This record gives sequence, structure tokens and C-alpha cells, in this order.
Amino acid sequence: MSAQVSDVVTDVVTAVEKLRVDDRLVTSADQLLEEFELVRDAVTCLEAHLVRRARELHAVDATSESCGRSTFGWLREEQLMARGDVSRLWRLLHKLPACPHTEAAFDAAQISMAHALAIVNALEHLPAELRATIERDLVEHAKACSPEEIAGFVDDLLQALGLDKLSDFRRERRYAERGVDLHKTLHGTRALNGSLEPDVGDALERALALAGQPSGPEDDRSRRQRAHDALGAIANAYLGTEGAPSFTGSPRSAIITIPLETLENQLRDRWINLPDGTKISPATARRLACDAEIIPVVLGSKGEVLDIGQANHEFSVAQRRAAYLRDGGRCAFPGCQGKVVELHHIVFRRHGGPASIDNAAWLCLYHHILVHEGGWTLQRDAVDKSYLWTGPHGQQRRRHLTTSKPSAPAHL
Repeated sequence: MSAQVSDVVTDVVTAVEKLRVDDRLVTSADQLLEEFELVRDAVTCLEAHLVRRARELHAVDATSESCGRSTFGWLREEQLMARGDVSRLWRLLHKLPACPHTEAAFDAAQISMAHALAIVNALEHLPAELRATIERDLVEHAKACSPEEIAGFVDDLLQALGLDKLSDFRRERRYAERGVDLHKTLHGTRALNGSLEPDVGDALERALALAGQPSGPEDDRSRRQRAHDALGAIANAYLGTEGAPSFTGSPRSAIITIPLETLENQLRDRWINLPDGTKISPATARRLACDAEIIPVVLGSKGEVLDIGQANHEFSVAQRRAAYLRDGGRCAFPGCQGKVVELHHIVFRRHGGPASIDNAAWLCLYHHILVHEGGWTLQRDAVDKSYLWTGPHGQQRRRHLTTSKPSAPAHL
């Protein structure tokens, strides 16, 4: 593709070419340091300009018109940029306009691209009313610290303001940063890294421990090798059932231990300790309990068991099958094509929601998280039986599901 470029860009390219072929020997340490800093500032300015140009490309959909690719796909497939580099560029492309002080400092090479990303990430998980004030402080702090120190500075600042006594902001930020990356390396192998929420990490750790037990005295695999093989076994077990939901009862049992004092004073909205000491939010606990067999255990002041209740099976096998067939094995969220895994109580059990077909909605894992921890609510229309979703900002989406043959085997 050949196109005329501006004189300014031509000048930059010419200057870079002159710099590339300059083979003069510099022996002065002061000159070396000064030139390094000047070149580094120039690179930062070019990175800031690259973000703006990428934003302009995306705004006019230039790559689709010229190359038949999305902007993201063009950067990956035509420019051969690493996925991580494209993701960072993409994030700044979208988020920097809402952070004017950060963008101005980045344009002026007062902070690096890594600093800008750290500030954007930190601001995103703060209350909206604090962002404008805290952004100025973050930019000033970034001018004299490394990008890795930004998150700690935010924690300290919030604590100084008396807004982080229970570390809720820290936990919310960690929750938003959850994720797993799987990259293909040489000869088809994969590199795995990520950050797991406590409940997911606990489940994976226990599953790996069970599936990765030594098979006998002749098993000479290392712990890491057994964990690797166990992960493959877990994935194959899921693929073997094609991710089909459970119709034989609840997918898990939740043993709820309740101190007598807490029970008598009613449950409070507080972070909950798992048996291994990790913490999960009340919303996460409610999501895990939504499609679970609940066994209440009341504890005394010294942790002794005072009472063990009967297991509450909630939805029966017949109800789970009927709800699946009614909606054709589809998630209740509009347009969702994900595999359903959880039978959700539309009116929560703690609000008196019955274990009835009309109060049941099969959901994929993501949308089950969304309705418990993402600020969305779900209702079912009493007349046309459609599902009405309302988002945290009042946006609404509706899905009408009619009985049809499930797209995936039901494994009834």
C-alpha cells in the first residue's frame, strides 16, 4: 500500500535513519547519559503519538476499509505486534481520553507508557467522584517513582483519606484484574500465567491436588509435572461431558458455618473466610450457594458445633431437566451462546425465592457472576415469560426463549 505521508512524519523517519547510521564514538559519560535520556524522551513522545494515531485509525475504521480487518486484528496480523503490546495500546487508546492529566503528562514525556497504564488501571477501580482529584496526585507521584509503585501509592492515599479501612478497594481492584493467559510457544507447547480469585484458586488447587496424586511408588514425576498432568485430566473431563450442566442434583454442597452471635444478630455484609483462610466477598459466597445444596452448621462462641441442619436440595432433578428443556439449554442473557452451568434462583433464596420452575433460569458461568457480583439484576415477565436484565447504570436487555431442541447434548 502506497500513500503520501506528512512532512512531519517524513522528518521523523529521516531523523531516525540518521541516528541509526551514526557510528561516531562517544567517550564522554555525561554525553552518553544526556543522549540516552533525550532519546528515551523522544521514544515516549512517539509512543504517545502512536496511541493517538491508533485512536484515529479506530475512530474512522480505516483498517476495515483498507484491509478488511478490525484495528486490533490489523495490529496483530499485519503489523505483527505482540498480543500484550496490542492490548496495552488498545487499553490506552480507549481509556486515556477520560484521564486528561495523565494523557498530557504522557504526551510531554513526563511519564512513560507504563506509568500511564498503571494510572489508568488504578483510576478505573476508584469511586468516580475521587478520580479527578486523585489523578493529579498520581501523575505527580509517577514523575518520581516506578510504575510498579503506583498501586501501593493509591492504597496509601485511600487509607490516609479514611476510605480503605476494610481494603475493599484493594479487593475490588484484584477482582477486576483476575484473568488467565495461555500463550503458544515452540513446538505447540503453551505458557500459562494469571491471577485467580480466591474461590477459583481454591477450587483449582483442590482439583489439582486430587487429580495430581502420585499413582504409586513408581511414579517419579515432580510436583509440577503431576500438576501439569492433572490440569490436562481436568480439562479432558470437562470436554468429555462437553460442559453439560448437572441434572442429577446440585453441582456442589455448601456447608455454611454460622457463629451463634452472627446468627442471632442476622448476617452482616462482610468478607468471608474459606477453610484455608482466603477471603471471598458476600456476593461470591451467594453465587456459589445459589445452585448449591446448603447444609447450615451453627457454631458456639468457642467454635464448637451446636447444630447441624438438614441438607436443602433446592431444585429437584426433574426441575433442572424441565428448566433446561423449556429454554432449549440456552443462557437467559440476551444473545449469549455460552454453555449453561448454573441453575439460578431469579428471586434469591435469601429473599424467599422458591425452588420452582418459574423462578429458575439456566445461566452460563459469566452471566451467573454478572447477576451476583456485576451489579445486574434478573427478572422474568409473568405474562410473556421473557427474561429482563437491568444493568448497574439502568440499561435494560430482554431475551425471549422458547422451547427448542438444545444445541448441545443434554446428557439426560
